[in-house]
Amino acid sequence: MEAERPRGRETPSARVETDLRRRIAAGEWGPGERLPSVAQLAEEYETSRASVAKALGRMGEAGLVEVVPNWGTFRAEA
Repeated sequence: MEAERPRGRETPSARVETDLRRRIAAGEWGPGERLPSVAQLAEEYETSRASVAKALGRMGEAGLVEVVPNWGTFRAEA
């Protein structure tokens, strides 16, 4: 049986995703601009690269960013 996480607490990947969405909405990166690397974001958010990759994957599915293997993550074109 999986342990329930306390209500009201975001997972690390959800926390990263929420903040990156806020930063994109604020215009920190323009369309087509490259975001920091997964390693840089993991260090900035003090979390694992896996949590950052999971957040970016969900954002890619939502059409907010484009993850290009071996190149980086870019803000999706408007």
